[in-house]
Amino acid sequence: MTRFLSKDLLSGLMFIAFGMAALYFGQKLALGTPVRMGPGYVPRMLSFILLSLGGIIVLATLFRTADKAEKERYWIPVAGLTVAVFAFSLIPWGQSFIADSVLGPANQQAFKTMTIPFMVSALLVIDVIILMILVSLFGRPGADADDPVEAPKWKPITMVTIGIVLFALLFERAGLLPSLVVLVLISSLGGEEFKLTEVIGNMVVLAILCTLVFKVGLGMNIYIVRGIW
Repeated sequence: MTRFLSKDLLSGLMFIAFGMAALYFGQKLALGTPVRMGPGYVPRMLSFILLSLGGIIVLATLFRTADKAEKERYWIPVAGLTVAVFAFSLIPWGQSFIADSVLGPANQQAFKTMTIPFMVSALLVIDVIILMILVSLFGRPGADADDPVEAPKWKPITMVTIGIVLFALLFERAGLLPSLVVLVLISSLGGEEFKLTEVIGNMVVLAILCTLVFKVGLGMNIYIVRGIW
C-alpha cells in the first residue's frame, strides 16, 4: 500500500532495524545494575531507545493515514491489549512470568533490571508489526502517504558513505585530525554547492571540538596526528 512508502515510516523502520541489530550484537555483554553498570548496560538502553523511537514514528505515521473505521476496528483493541500487557509486566508475578516464559530463566534478573524500557520498546515494535499486517490485509485501500518518498539522491549518499569508510580506515593509521579532514572534504563534495571557505571552517571547528572533548576532556587513548600527538 502506498501509505507504507513515506519518509517517516521508513525512518521509523530504520530505527527499529538498528535497535534490533544493536541488541543482537550486544547480547553477550554483561548487563550489571543501574548502580554498577556492566559493559552491556548503556548499549542495551540505547537499543531500547532506538526501538521505542522507531515504534513511535511508525505508529504515528500509520495513525495519520488511518480513517475512523480503521481506528475503531484495529487501533482501540491493540491499544487496550498493549496497556493491559504493560500493566501486567509491572506486577511482580507478571515480571517473573514474562521473564521465565518469554526470555528464559537466565535472563530473569536482566529483565527485572530493565522491565520498563524493555516492555515499552517490545510492545511498540509488536504493535507496529500487528498494525502493519492488519492495515495491509484489511485496511483502507488506496490510502496515500502524507510525506511520500522521493527518488534517492545517489551523489550525497555515495560521497558521505565514502567519507565515513575513509575516516574509519585512516583513524588508526593517521590519527583523528587527518581522518576528520578527509571525512569533511569528501562528504562536502556530495552537496549541491561546494564552498572551500565553509569546508575549511568546518574542518577547523570539528578538529578543535573533537580534540578538546575526546583527547583533553575524556583523556581517550587516541592519536590526533599519529607519531606527533
